Amino acid sequence: MDTALTVVIILLTLLLVLILLLYFFTQQGFKEVVARMGNTATPAAQAAAEPKRNADAVRRERSVAHDQLVLMEADLSINPREALTPEDIESFEGSRKSIKICNAELKKMGQWMGLPFDLEWVEIQQRQPQLNDLYRKFVESTLEKAEQGGS
Repeated sequence: MDTALTVVIILLTLLLVLILLLYFFTQQGFKEVVARMGNTATPAAQAAAEPKRNADAVRRERSVAHDQLVLMEADLSINPREALTPEDIESFEGSRKSIKICNAELKKMGQWMGLPFDLEWVEIQQRQPQLNDLYRKFVESTLEKAEQGGS
């Protein structure tokens, strides 16, 4: 009885070893196939898979747009005005569009870090109170003119 039990245990151990060897050789074969498939991908597919710009370039572009808003806010602090000039409005809207595009691109790339490194448009806007107030006045007056013209 002891010899039969010993033989069964040895056979089960050998079977387990064979299954483990088969598993590892199969995994190694899969890795080789995947590596070969990765090398044969078309250049167009590889270019589409890679982002056009890196996160640093996107952050630099967003920083330039943010700096324009900061300079406009500083100018409003030094020279208070009742309304924004058309150039200021165009610059504000261009900066807003650029910041929103850059933020969306960072999120799409998975490089969005959140506060305090990456700010949403609303958070940037809150840091420019005078500029924000004058822009809101411009939007309200534009809406009032549109309503009066439509009536």
